[in-house]
Amino acid sequence: MNNEKRFWNTTELEQFGKHRSTIRKNLKAAGIEPTAFKGATPLYDVVQVAPYLCQRPVKESDAPDLMGFKSAAELRAYIQAQTEKLNLMAAAGETISKVEHEQEMGALIGSIKTFKDKVITRIETAIPNVSTHQLEELERLLDFDLGALSEQIASDQIVMNQKERE
Repeated sequence: MNNEKRFWNTTELEQFGKHRSTIRKNLKAAGIEPTAFKGATPLYDVVQVAPYLCQRPVKESDAPDLMGFKSAAELRAYIQAQTEKLNLMAAAGETISKVEHEQEMGALIGSIKTFKDKVITRIETAIPNVSTHQLEELERLLDFDLGALSEQIASDQIVMNQKERE
């Protein structure tokens, strides 16, 4: 070891349990440059580098995301429990199919559009002196409200789809 106990070379830094090449990679990744040189040998301030050499290595793997579960077995058990829950709900008639849901939503949207057309016609017949400009303004407002309703239905469907995945 060199005379100054605070400055260590990579061979001395092997005492942290890592090989010299790994130490150099870790220090380079952390952006730490040598503090001094003894000849051509770089010396590092042990106080500065110790935190980077004591960190547990972050292990990147090809393993799938376990969504917060500790093991694949726990994730599999959770998925199986959710599947059984959905099957029981379907058997009890508490759920509907996606196709049935989409058909009901289509019928609902169609009836709302029909209502819009009928309401303008009824206003024309109920109030004979209503102006064309007033009817156009009413239609614009109804279109705006239908657009907002359509956006709400779409966002509700997105939330429902996310809940299905959970």
